[in-house]
Amino acid sequence: MASAQKLPSGAWRTRATKVIDGKQVRKSFTVSPENDSKEASKKAKTLSEMQARNWLFDTEEEISRTTVETAMKNHLETHSAVWSPSTLADYEKMPAHFDSIKYMDVHDVDSKTLQTIINQWAFDGLKQKTIANRINFLRNALELAGNDRNFKIKYPPKVPVELNPPEPSEFKRLFSVVNDEEKLMIVLAGLFTMRRGEMGGLCGEDILWDMNAIHVHTSKVKLHGKWIRKEMPKNAQSVRLIYVDPEIMTLIPHVAPKEYIFKISPDAMTRRFERIRAKVCVNCRLHDLRKYAASIRTEIMPAKYVEADGGWKPGSNVLKTIYDKPFKEKRKDYSKKINNQIMQDYGSELFG
Repeated sequence: MASAQKLPSGAWRTRATKVIDGKQVRKSFTVSPENDSKEASKKAKTLSEMQARNWLFDTEEEISRTTVETAMKNHLETHSAVWSPSTLADYEKMPAHFDSIKYMDVHDVDSKTLQTIINQWAFDGLKQKTIANRINFLRNALELAGNDRNFKIKYPPKVPVELNPPEPSEFKRLFSVVNDEEKLMIVLAGLFTMRRGEMGGLCGEDILWDMNAIHVHTSKVKLHGKWIRKEMPKNAQSVRLIYVDPEIMTLIPHVAPKEYIFKISPDAMTRRFERIRAKVCVNCRLHDLRKYAASIRTEIMPAKYVEADGGWKPGSNVLKTIYDKPFKEKRKDYSKKINNQIMQDYGSELFG
């Protein structure tokens, strides 16, 4: 019989397989230690192996039937206390995506079952990330119910994110048709790297007037149809201080500590920006302004400081491959400078 394996969480898991009614059935038995002592860990390991052994030698011919629907429900109930409200709200919608297999026994779900679902979603045009999130939820539910197969599946290729930042002259045009709140929105997104949710979550307490800085540590997210202010993980790169010129700080209104800086929701910000860009004929999205902010920074700042300003993971390819893009207008300026330098250094040799 297989021995228990220690999981990263400290718990011990023993996997066992036996044949019932001609069908191979797999189950896993996971036991967490009562405390951090070596004795508790040893006891948990022994108990996990004992549970697996008892199940293997049980002569009962029938096995309790657990449907996929029940497994997903149990998964939600088991982990609801450790998920954030927004994550739980998203996961509560997951079972509806698996209506086609909800009455299947969890032990009958195999790689072919999952691949069929993936293929249909890919045909329907769902993004790879969406498909992977759904399948991972199902796999976790199946594992909790005893089906911990090593599923062999393939996802559709990931479509590269295409951002379209404005040119410097286009960005300046945006300010010609905005009110004060819209101006601040474009400044924080396009000059100071902020996401729309981060802007929506800003309150008076986040504006550090004595430091000329903005403390970004929350995001406004939608939960059950309502917008709430959510703290971001303390270890996330997105939690950061953004230093702002004192004169630009005057664009930020003085409000009470718990009062929102922006009176509109993130969705409303997107709609406002769509109207603004249409008025000045600039083809970009609100999130594209974040790419603009990254690009103007890379002109004068080392990458690690740009990453810190924008909340990107150090050394990540995101900044280099997605956000840092040369401007056409700037390329002309730099081409002119390099051509002048070439003529200065090599002109006499080339033309006498």
